[in-house]
Amino acid sequence: MKLHLHLVVAALTGLSLHQGLAQNIYGFQQNVIPWQQGLYLAGYDVLGDTWVWGDTLDYAEGFGLGSSTYDQWEDDFVFLGLPSGGMAGLQWMAQPVWTHDGASFAEFEGTLHSIHHDMQSGQFYGLQGYGLDSTWVSWGGDEGYWQIDNWATRVVALTPEDVEVNMNVVLALPWLEGVVAGASCYDSDTHRFFIWGIDNTGQGRLVGVDCALGEVVSDVSPSLEANQNLSEFEYNIVDGMLLGLRASLNSTNTSAVMELISVDPATGDITPRLELPNLDSYTPDGTVFDQLNRMYVLHYYAGMGTSPHIMAIDATTWDILADNPLNQNFLELEMSNVAFADQRYSLSEVSESRRPSPTLRLEQGRWTNVTPEPLAVILTDQLGRVVEQSVVPPYGTLEVPQGFWMWTFTGQHGQITRKTFRR
Repeated sequence: MKLHLHLVVAALTGLSLHQGLAQNIYGFQQNVIPWQQGLYLAGYDVLGDTWVWGDTLDYAEGFGLGSSTYDQWEDDFVFLGLPSGGMAGLQWMAQPVWTHDGASFAEFEGTLHSIHHDMQSGQFYGLQGYGLDSTWVSWGGDEGYWQIDNWATRVVALTPEDVEVNMNVVLALPWLEGVVAGASCYDSDTHRFFIWGIDNTGQGRLVGVDCALGEVVSDVSPSLEANQNLSEFEYNIVDGMLLGLRASLNSTNTSAVMELISVDPATGDITPRLELPNLDSYTPDGTVFDQLNRMYVLHYYAGMGTSPHIMAIDATTWDILADNPLNQNFLELEMSNVAFADQRYSLSEVSESRRPSPTLRLEQGRWTNVTPEPLAVILTDQLGRVVEQSVVPPYGTLEVPQGFWMWTFTGQHGQITRKTFRR
C-alpha cells in the first residue's frame, strides 16, 4: 500500500503558525482498557477529528470527578487520582503529555475540587469544602462522631511540593454551602476565580474572587426561572467574556432545552448566544475553552444520552465549527493552552520549566514542524510495517491520513514517537 503524504511549507510572513489552528484536548477515555490496568489518558484534535496521543496510566485506577486541570507551564495533565492496588485516598497526580515517564505525585489533606491553573503566575487554585457547624453524635460513653450540620467553601492556593501539596487559604466563603460540579472557571489576566454555587438560603450565586488580593470582587444572582439552571462555565480571556450553559427543564424534568449563554459577572445579566437542540445531556467538567482560537468545546450526549459527541463553537461568530461523534466517553477534559500562554505571558522566558522546546504540533489534521531543521518521518501501520518514509521541511506540515498509524520523527533534538487515529 502506498500513501501519498502531502508536505506543505508554511509561509511565515505576517502569519503566526498558531493563527486559526486548534490546540489539543486531553481527558480520560473510557472502555479502552480494563479498569484494572489503569486510566487511559488521550489527546484529541477537535477540528481535525483526530486522536493524537494516548497513554495508559497504570499507577491510577480512578479519579475525582471535577478535579482535573492543566499545567500550562509544564505541559502536564493534572488530576486527583486513586492509586492502583491500594487503600490510599486520592492523590495529586501530574502526567506529562510529551513523555510516558515523569509523572509526579503528592498527598494532600481534606477535600479538593474545581482546580485551576493561573497561566500568568503559575499558581494553582482550588475549592475546599469544610464544616461550618457540627453536632456531636454519641454512641455511648466517649464514643461517637461529629456530624456536619452546615458546609461552607473556601478558596485555597495549591503548591505541589516533592511529597505533599502545600495549601494556603486565600478566602473563606462561609455562606457558600455548595458549588455546582464543573461550574467554575478562571481568568489568568486578572487572577479572578469565578464560582457558581448555592448559598445557605438556597439562592444561586455567581461569585468572582480576586486570588491575588484575596477578596470578593463580584457577587450576583443571575435571574433564572424555577425550571432553569446554569453550568459548565468557561472564561474567554481575550474578549473578557464568561460563557456557560443554561438548561430549561420541561414540566416533568425529563428533558431540557439547552443553550450557550454569556453572563456579565458584574450584573448577572444573561445573553443567549446559541441554541443547542441536539444536546440531550452532558458530563460535569465536560467543557474547555481554546484561548488561542476562542472556541468553546463541549462533550455531550445525543440520542437519549447514549451517543457521545464533542462540539466546538466559535465564541465570536457562534458558528458550530465541529460536531464529531466519539466511540467512547471522554471525561475530565482539559485544554492545552500552552501556545496561548507562551504568547500572552511570555512563558518561554521561564527558565526552570522542565518542558522541552516544542518540535512539532498536530493541528487540524496536520503535523507541523516548528523547528528550523528538517524532520525525518517513518510511518508504520498497526502491524508495525513501514508504509512510508519522508522528510518534513523546516516549518513544513504533513497531513495525517485516515486510519490508525504510528509515527517516528527524527531530528537534531532526538526522536519522537506518536500514534494517531483519524476517521
